[in-house]
Amino acid sequence: MNFITIHIQKDDLTFFPLEVPLGIDLSLMEVLKGENLGTEAICGGMAICGTCRVEILNKDEINLEGADDAEMCLLESLPCYSGNCRLSCQIRISPQIDGIKLRIEEA
Repeated sequence: MNFITIHIQKDDLTFFPLEVPLGIDLSLMEVLKGENLGTEAICGGMAICGTCRVEILNKDEINLEGADDAEMCLLESLPCYSGNCRLSCQIRISPQIDGIKLRIEEA
């Protein structure tokens, strides 16, 4: 496998796939920002602003590592009604997130 697929939910609740090559040292935030997909990422990936928040819609179906204490502290201060929100700056592009389904949250 030379790439992973990220499924991004659109406003009409359908998904569009985004293929991302493996072997790049980027975060999910950097990929979303590079594709102009509505991620502000004001702090540039320092996990201090929360403007790169996404909701993981299939958290139990992928092998996504849990949030660390710093990320959890920030997430607890942000609205997330499903409990499945993460900071995209803290998720690295890797085979473990292949097939991830997400909704980009408004900052």
